[in-house]
Amino acid sequence: MSVLSTNQNQMSNYIQILVRQFKTLEDGVSSNSFKAYTLLAYIMATDPNPVFIHELVKINGTGSMRTSKLVKALAEDGLVQVTPSPTDSRKREVTLTNKGRALAKDLGGSA
Repeated sequence: MSVLSTNQNQMSNYIQILVRQFKTLEDGVSSNSFKAYTLLAYIMATDPNPVFIHELVKINGTGSMRTSKLVKALAEDGLVQVTPSPTDSRKREVTLTNKGRALAKDLGGSA
């Protein structure tokens, strides 16, 4: 099985778990929250490799500004960290924090 299909399977698993958790919330979930956690599922599935913001734009299906705001919200929650790419200062890398890895592990992943 290729790395890409393994990551897609893992991402799918994370999304299914997160959606089940959303259904248990009394107030429901805003579309922004769902999009943010879709991005988080992708980041979890690719861990420990960093993800570039432009990759998340493609996953999210929205513009770079909105995606950046969603990533910022995840960073403010302590789940991800955003750093400049060491190879290209124009790019920003997104990685899980220890808190994000702990959440992935709690969700049944290997992060």
